[in-house]
Amino acid sequence: MAGTEVVRALWALFQARRWQDARALFADDAVCHWWSSGEQFTGADAIIHVNAIYPEGWQIHLIEVNALADGRVHSIVRVTLQDGPTVFANSLFRLRDGLITAVDEYWSTIEAPPAWRSEGRLPGWRQLPQDTRGSVPTVQ
Repeated sequence: MAGTEVVRALWALFQARRWQDARALFADDAVCHWWSSGEQFTGADAIIHVNAIYPEGWQIHLIEVNALADGRVHSIVRVTLQDGPTVFANSLFRLRDGLITAVDEYWSTIEAPPAWRSEGRLPGWRQLPQDTRGSVPTVQ
C-alpha cells in the first residue's frame, strides 16, 4: 500500500473506531509527537491507546493527503467535537515498509481573528466562511 493510502486508511479506521485494525498500520516502535501540547507517545500501542480513550463525540473530515518529495506523507483533517471547538490537524507521517514509524502532528483550534485584523482596516482582508471541506473517511 502506498504511503498516502496508509494515511487515508488510518484516518478511516480512526473514524470507525477500529483501533486494532489501525494498530496494524504502525511499526511497533512508532513515535507520535503532538507539538501543540508538547507531548510524545512512544510505541504503537501507546499511540493507539491515547486515540482510543479520547473523549467520544468527534468526527474526522479528511481534507487532503499528499506525498511529499522527501518521502513523508502530509494530511490535513478537520475534527468536529460534539461539545467543543472544531480543530484541525496537520500531520506529517514517516513510513518504512508500508508501516507508520513516526507522526508529527500540529493541532489548532478555530478562533476569531484579533480586533486589530478584523476591524476592516486592512487592505484585502475579509472573514472566511466556516470551513466545510473534506469528507468523513470510510473503511473499504
